[in-house]
Amino acid sequence: MEKYSLLRRAFLKKSALTCTGLMVGLAYEPKYSLAAKVGNSQDLGIWIRILPDGTTTFIIPSSEMGQGVNTSLSMILADEMEADWQMIKTETAPVNSDYINPESNSGQITAGSSSVKGFWDPLRKAGAAVKLMLRQAAAQRWRIPVEECSARSGYIYRKNSIQKLSYGEIAEAAGKLDIPSDPPLKKSKDYNLIGRSVKRIDIPSKTNGSAQFGIDVRLPEMTYATIRQSPVFGGEVMSYDEAAANKIRGVKKVVLIPNGIAVIADNTWRAKRGMEALNVKFNGGETKGLESKQIKAELIKALDSEGKTSTEAFKVLDIEYEVPYLSQAALEPMNCTANVTENSCEVWVPTQFQEACMDVAKEISELDEEQIKIYTTYIGGGFGRRGETDFVKQSLILSKELGKPVKVTWMREEDIQQGFYRPASMSRFQIGLNKDGFPVSWNNQLASPSILKRFFAPMAWFNVDPLSTEGADEIPYAIEDFNLDYTEVDSGVPVGFWHSVGSSFNAFFIESAIDESAHLAGHDPLLYRMKLLAGKARFQKVLDKVAEKSQWGREIPKGHGLGVSLHKTRGSIAAAAIEVSTGMKGMLKLHKAWIAIDCGKVINPNTIRAQMEGGFTFGLSAALGEQITLKDGMVEQSNFHDYPILRLKGSPEISVEIIESGNEIGGVGEVAVPLAAPTLANAIFSSSGKRIRSLPMSNHGIIIV
Repeated sequence: MEKYSLLRRAFLKKSALTCTGLMVGLAYEPKYSLAAKVGNSQDLGIWIRILPDGTTTFIIPSSEMGQGVNTSLSMILADEMEADWQMIKTETAPVNSDYINPESNSGQITAGSSSVKGFWDPLRKAGAAVKLMLRQAAAQRWRIPVEECSARSGYIYRKNSIQKLSYGEIAEAAGKLDIPSDPPLKKSKDYNLIGRSVKRIDIPSKTNGSAQFGIDVRLPEMTYATIRQSPVFGGEVMSYDEAAANKIRGVKKVVLIPNGIAVIADNTWRAKRGMEALNVKFNGGETKGLESKQIKAELIKALDSEGKTSTEAFKVLDIEYEVPYLSQAALEPMNCTANVTENSCEVWVPTQFQEACMDVAKEISELDEEQIKIYTTYIGGGFGRRGETDFVKQSLILSKELGKPVKVTWMREEDIQQGFYRPASMSRFQIGLNKDGFPVSWNNQLASPSILKRFFAPMAWFNVDPLSTEGADEIPYAIEDFNLDYTEVDSGVPVGFWHSVGSSFNAFFIESAIDESAHLAGHDPLLYRMKLLAGKARFQKVLDKVAEKSQWGREIPKGHGLGVSLHKTRGSIAAAAIEVSTGMKGMLKLHKAWIAIDCGKVINPNTIRAQMEGGFTFGLSAALGEQITLKDGMVEQSNFHDYPILRLKGSPEISVEIIESGNEIGGVGEVAVPLAAPTLANAIFSSSGKRIRSLPMSNHGIIIV
């Protein structure tokens, strides 16, 4: 608990009291938030605000991008506080060091499936402190011991009486009390919300259209811009026809930006038409002439430099796997609105990384942090891409140049071709099996670009990157002679964070290799895993649940196959099985998938199920047809016609089982993503005898029906 001591003090600071009610937290200058309107009150606290009418607003420290943190984190606060759930509203936090996730080493960022895990203890304490203050205020009004006051559903009740006071009635009095340093916390058996399936807070606004995403931002006198950057990474603008662009109705200005050019107009459509008329040409670039086949050759060269390990065993498996670059391809393209003046800077942005946005705003505006406000909107898909700030910087540059608010919206083509991609990677294995068919030696060589090198250069010096090797450097299976070698390969293609990061490809490599070992040994692949997990009850229980729900071992129709995989990431253990059928000419049908997860303490089962379904589908889409390839240094894909996303018609039914083990809280958002590719590849082998060792599967003639 010591790690939370500093944060506890920050979270439980009390702002100056005003007539609006109780505010617990560090006060900051009130500003309009697009995530939720404040109403008549302009005073915001860092954590909780209670208005006289009983409306309770929680300031949520994480970005809401569909993963449900507004609801899950509010449930923690509301349960400890005994708040009336129907009176809860949420706002996204401003930039402030007190909002840094205790699980994060990178600042104020939403990433790594860490929101609930990181804020579980601090939020419980904050909620419990507010509840105790309200009880104390009621006790003072009634002139009775605080022990005779109980809290329930937004009211304080007097013992052995019908008297009660709403939180709103006593909020002001409570705000004058000292913050308790160590408030008593509820026992698990007393939770009213935690552990229950609660409907998400943001669903009404997202269904009636009132929710505001970054792309929805509208400001007075706002202008609109679109940009074009060099299709060769690192290239520069060579020529453009400004006169032609200015002939397009509504175009206001053409501005050069780093690595590209922008057209500003009175709406986005006219900016797009102006960009088309601009006829911009580029030259140079770090990746000029680079082809996908060269990247593969570099990866193979790196693997060769590591060398294969000579393995003496009863049987030896010598195999190689490959995955491509991938785009996050969020439905809402990159966008940002900025308003830079001589004395202030405001930024409205769907971001995962508020602190980085503040840093770039200070750099471009040349203002102090106190003069800058970052407003986080709802996010239409993050997946790691919105931890970057390239699109934020562009908006700031253009607003400063024009002296007006500017909203930058990337076209889909720009979004696909100017990414920070999931690295292309290759992995080799030499696995020695004993007479019983079980691994006695495991030698793995991995070649991949470094994700972390951009942020921490020494990674390249020591040829290490824990994000690139995650999921491969520690596996759950009992193998005595285990060895992993990693070599960083830099082809000049920008790489970054992608949903589940290194686990997204290493789980495919590891779980495919384990499956191949089982089949070489003549063992059932699920029972094979179970034996290799001897002594690891949590893993076995998760795998056993998938076996139970999928009825593993049952007789299945001809042409059908079952595949299975298991993986631990973000502190959670998950397993999956899928039933598929294969037909003539590569036809593939996904019938049903089963997922089991042990994420420790369960906050909202609805959220967990949604994340399992969404993450697994995200992974299936990538495995089946997504890839980024290069020709002459440029990304070949440009939109969803050549970067195809899995459609509803081809998606399987997904059943999710949640195992509450009582262990430490684990992450949920990314956990199912790594399971999809190996589970599907193993099922296809079970069905057809065809082993797929490189992705996407569409390159092998697989067609979803």
